[in-house]
Amino acid sequence: MYSYAITERHENGRDVYIFVVDSETNPLESYIVKIEVGKGKIRASCSCKGFAVRGYCKHIKLSLKKLRIYRKV
Repeated sequence: MYSYAITERHENGRDVYIFVVDSETNPLESYIVKIEVGKGKIRASCSCKGFAVRGYCKHIKLSLKKLRIYRKV
């Protein structure tokens, strides 16, 4: 499973990052992760079923880890 950033926007005092994360089990499947950072808050969402059920998933965890390494968020 690998996460890579596809876009980064800075607007209205917040930063918005979009990541694509490849599926671990299906090489033809990917998930979109959106992370919004602003005023000390981080909001994240993912297109996977796990996020829809639990509100959090490993794809978000992986993308946040990458964001913290490269952007010091």
